[in-house]
Amino acid sequence: MRKIVLAMLAAIGVSACAGPSATDPGMCLGQRADVARLRAALEAHADTPDAVGEAATDVVIGFEAGCG
Repeated sequence: MRKIVLAMLAAIGVSACAGPSATDPGMCLGQRADVARLRAALEAHADTPDAVGEAATDVVIGFEAGCG
């Protein structure tokens, strides 16, 4: 699970540049710290159940694509 999450998070860095820009900078700014904590928690806890890890990774990917 951890390798999958780390690979997905690495791909975010590349794909986020090609994603759409956020239209509300305030919303992105307000969520940045929460998403950073979520990302760090995913990286730190390899024992996260797959269903939770996959859903959380989707949140991180979506945020990074929209808010970069």
